[in-house]
Amino acid sequence: MECSEAFSPGGLSGFFRTHIVEGDYLKSGAWGAGLALDRGVFVRVRFAKEPGVIKTFLNGFSGDYFVAKTVVKEILKRSDINRGIIIEQVTDLPIGGGLGTSGASALATALATAKLVGYKASYMELARIAHIADIVNGTGLGTVSGLVVGGAVMVVSPGAPGYDRVDRILVGSNVKVVVGFFGPINKRDVISSDKISEIDKLGEVALEELVREPTIENFVRVSRWFAEESGLITKNVRKALEKIDKLDVIGASMAMIGDTVYVLTDNDLLEDVVSGLRDVGAKVYVSSIAWTPAYLIR
Repeated sequence: MECSEAFSPGGLSGFFRTHIVEGDYLKSGAWGAGLALDRGVFVRVRFAKEPGVIKTFLNGFSGDYFVAKTVVKEILKRSDINRGIIIEQVTDLPIGGGLGTSGASALATALATAKLVGYKASYMELARIAHIADIVNGTGLGTVSGLVVGGAVMVVSPGAPGYDRVDRILVGSNVKVVVGFFGPINKRDVISSDKISEIDKLGEVALEELVREPTIENFVRVSRWFAEESGLITKNVRKALEKIDKLDVIGASMAMIGDTVYVLTDNDLLEDVVSGLRDVGAKVYVSSIAWTPAYLIR
């Protein structure tokens, strides 16, 4: 059976500032900073028997996973190929938790589909297709910018990959990311709210502070300030932060945009952090920072 496979890390966002250019998806995106996670989205694509049919699966369940479908439709159109495609996605990260699963799905799907159909495109061209799919479906703005770089990223100029400018923060290999997930939040509700201009101003200040001192400690500090000042912190996240603040961790804040808390710690306090998040009812995921961007497997 002919198939192709790719993997993209997830992408946790600490803070953001939206940048929408009407009618121009390549210039649209977001400023901000976040972490690529070594847990992400694995995608396998293969030809279907029926021409023109696109079937999508997530963790074995059939559904209308429209971001991946958008990517495949665009690549088939550019390739002038009338074939059916089956997209099988697997992730162990929660959906809608501010962990970049939609952008990761789009990017891994783009890489795998291009390989399957023989579409001769560069990595950045495929990343731009993924970026646009994330935006048009309202599932993200600047996630893909970080996933094509990996690590602890600062998006210092917004736009699609190749149009943006991304820098990275140095982080030791001992730093672990512990995620506590309570539930999904619809990004559209936040991005289209009447508070977005105020939120954007806070995101701009946060980025300026981080660029001035690009350390992992400052990243989580300004992310926490952004979460507090923006009023985006949920009751669940606040309860978790009150618990974690009693521990001597590097820092903790809310993943943007989800009912999700994240904690940066070293191995010495890892078990205490995991236990503390479970005590407040979170579903816990432990990850390292992924310094390798999304890649084609075969």
